[in-house]
Amino acid sequence: YASLNEEINRTANLFYSLGIRKGDRVALHLDNCPEFIFCWFGLAKIGAIMVPINARLLGEESAWILQNSQVSLLVTSVQFYPMYREIRQDNSTPLNHICLIGEQLPADDGVSHFSQLQARQSATLCYTPALSTDDTAEILFTSGTTSRPKGVVITHYNLRFAGYYSAWQIALRDDDVYMTVMPAFHIDCQCTAAMPAFSAGSTFVLLEKYSARAFWDQVRKYQATVTECIPMMIRTLMVQPAAPTDRQHHLREVMFYLNLSEQEKD
Repeated sequence: YASLNEEINRTANLFYSLGIRKGDRVALHLDNCPEFIFCWFGLAKIGAIMVPINARLLGEESAWILQNSQVSLLVTSVQFYPMYREIRQDNSTPLNHICLIGEQLPADDGVSHFSQLQARQSATLCYTPALSTDDTAEILFTSGTTSRPKGVVITHYNLRFAGYYSAWQIALRDDDVYMTVMPAFHIDCQCTAAMPAFSAGSTFVLLEKYSARAFWDQVRKYQATVTECIPMMIRTLMVQPAAPTDRQHHLREVMFYLNLSEQEKD
């Protein structure tokens, strides 16, 4: 946790060096990666507001979120950059700067390398504004299945309460290992996995993506004691062929969300 805190402080200082201050909005368009966590808490420490974008959204949808939330800085990966290059060329968003994660960065104006900038920063926080639990920590957009996505305001208190409550729900301990495959841009990963793990001082394992074939090997590799599932995961795990190692794990708790049939619960 000490090392994590240093990475978060460096990231907070990175944002400060780019002119981000309390109340400013910064978008994250990332798949699951350590940098998402660094950015999330780095922004929170300086009172800035995270705007996570579903990593599967296309250009028009992403541009609408940027416009609606008045984002001026974006952190994304090289794979998503072509889409945002087009968005910036349209001049329809207030996007002033992009921090890219990955290699082979383009030599475009207003684009910088996240890792290089972060490495130059101090591990001691340089900007500590007065913060309240009622301050906005995040604007999380709905899926937009029936209309345009709507921004949901989430405060620091909302996140902290979710962490403490979910940790209490499953009696999470500091010797637990909470493994999740849920996308970090989603409320599920944030409020039922990451925040509970951090609140309890547990080890948090964020996998890049879900694989039914690899899932139980990953449970054993990381010695996970807690994980979470959605129906699709349970259905695909149930059709995997039985293996002699199926019972060789340390899981004590599996949380699940959305509808499951009684048969699936059994």
